[in-house]
Amino acid sequence: MKLSFAPLRALAAGALLSLAACGGAADSGTTLKVADQLHALKSSLDVAGEGQPTDYAIEWANFVGGPPIIAAQTGGSIDVGWMAETPLIFAQAAGSPVKVVAVSQSAKQGGSAYALVVKPGSPIRTAADLKGKSVTFMKGTVLHYFIANLLEKQGLSLKDIKQVQATGFGTGLLDKGAADAIILTEPFLTELEQAGKIIIANGADFTPGFNYLVASDAALADPAKAKAIGDLAARAARAQRWQREHVKKAAPALAKQYNVGIDIAEKIIERSPSKYTPIDNSIIAAHQAEADLFLKEGLIRKKLDASQIFDKRYDSIVAAQEAAK
Repeated sequence: MKLSFAPLRALAAGALLSLAACGGAADSGTTLKVADQLHALKSSLDVAGEGQPTDYAIEWANFVGGPPIIAAQTGGSIDVGWMAETPLIFAQAAGSPVKVVAVSQSAKQGGSAYALVVKPGSPIRTAADLKGKSVTFMKGTVLHYFIANLLEKQGLSLKDIKQVQATGFGTGLLDKGAADAIILTEPFLTELEQAGKIIIANGADFTPGFNYLVASDAALADPAKAKAIGDLAARAARAQRWQREHVKKAAPALAKQYNVGIDIAEKIIERSPSKYTPIDNSIIAAHQAEADLFLKEGLIRKKLDASQIFDKRYDSIVAAQEAAK
């Protein structure tokens, strides 16, 4: 089965209309239209004092998942999007005109914002127990890769489980008994662990833990927007570093963003701190391995050259933010 972006274009349009943006016009007249998820990128910039560039404006839109962001970029309504790595596999397979321009990854060994969770009392205790069980996850996202890779390492495949499509990142299907297990991200993961749910598998073992800044080819071809994208990448890198180094100062903004207690917000930051790094061979190799697994599963139809989806022009800018004193 090939996963198509076509059904997601309407969702992308709806997200732009209903969750549109904030930000005023810059003196230069350049506006960068940036797609966020759960306001995560914007909140990170704002709390670190990086949210107000002076020579261009940022116009924000909020989405659920990376695939509709890429659909909006393909349609020309978004310049830059923030997402995990998996949607780029399908974007490249579909020929979508986008490139990865900056990458953040875990700054902590074993740190991950993803996990496979079951209810207390569930008969599922290991990944092998998933055979024949229903698992909910959002298709086309990193959660899709998580379950595919988890099963692969058990000698199973996606055909060995009942796949339940999630339409959001909440826990409703698990709570209602419509699924036996769920793959979650933050803030639900830390909240559920605190509430006694059982973590069967940690995402650090089955995903590379990447988050990407993804730019449209059209934006990269515009000199003013390309310059603004470089500045945004620098701001994102500085903000990520600031969050790691100032957990207690960063936590209140994250708590407000997720509508959780400050103690939960602190645990979220400490659980999976991240840092931006140059796009090196290890990143490309991890992305290639993911693409190859999806090819094996029949979710894409041709072998991809993962190196072609990356644009390294901002590597030195990103590296400088981590190196700065």
